[in-house]
Amino acid sequence: MLQNEPKQAAEYLRQVIPMLSRQKLPPTPINYAVFYSYLSGSSQALNDVIDGFFNQKKTLSLAVMLELHEKYVNGTATLAQQEKIQKSLEKVLAETNNEVQQIGSDAQGFDDCITKHADTLLDTADPTAASIILQQILQDTRDMVRSNKDMQTRVQETNNEIIKVKAELESVKATAEKDALTGLKNRGAFDRAMNDVVYADKQKDTALIMFDIDHFKRINDNFGHLVGDRVIRYVSALLLQIIGKDKHVARFGGEEFAIILQDESQESLTALCNKVRIAMGNSKLQRKDSGETIGKVTLSAGITSLNTDDSVETFIERADKALYEAKETGRNKVIYIE
Repeated sequence: MLQNEPKQAAEYLRQVIPMLSRQKLPPTPINYAVFYSYLSGSSQALNDVIDGFFNQKKTLSLAVMLELHEKYVNGTATLAQQEKIQKSLEKVLAETNNEVQQIGSDAQGFDDCITKHADTLLDTADPTAASIILQQILQDTRDMVRSNKDMQTRVQETNNEIIKVKAELESVKATAEKDALTGLKNRGAFDRAMNDVVYADKQKDTALIMFDIDHFKRINDNFGHLVGDRVIRYVSALLLQIIGKDKHVARFGGEEFAIILQDESQESLTALCNKVRIAMGNSKLQRKDSGETIGKVTLSAGITSLNTDDSVETFIERADKALYEAKETGRNKVIYIE
């Protein structure tokens, strides 16, 4: 793991963003990990390869970044980097707490000093000695004010650094949970959410919906994978529009989608899925380049509700079974299994 200081680690992250922009690369965890490793100098071999691209003014493609990640960057680099930044943040917070405590200590010392001077003033009748003591009090006051200002500046700088690092952490986390093609939650985010609802939230009424695009292979075969990708993105947008952007809508894999909903009745879940199904069936999809119609694209859906004895596997298997039944009995339908 890289042993960067907190401010340096945050600075590396901030430098990654414009590098991704210049290379026209999306802010995916893999791309973050490769450029973070490059900036931190953790692999000279990686730096030599990337410098070669930069010197020849070549663009780093997604395929190249994936290859670099697999060859030079540890597979757990993104997680390790997030852990490193988190530790850096904790360290900065600890330093801030120490500085605040130092302010309190200095203030107590100043108070003790003023009390001592005041006691001395009470015990002297010599005007000259009194004048010297008053001058010392004035100097101590100036020193205290200056010290406080310096400390406040350092605390503010530290606070700004914390805000920046937290923003970077949130950005990396959000990127790590997004499906690159659709912008929906990805499989990793879905798996984590499933663990939460199955093992932590069983007291809530939780449902799992599985959607699948009917005859998707036929779309790819007839119109190509780029058109297939556009259909997947269209379905994704439709799900967000009808299900809600605040709900857990994920791309489960390929042309399959998974949705976790809570506190919904069987009737409302079925009605919601039929609303999505009907809206998709009524959509008129065309190729942008030629205007050629793609034909009617339909969806099948399987729904189930969480049982108290469910594991993640049994919960998903039952929803998948409902989806399989919908497809095997004619497609373009919604099946609910208890």
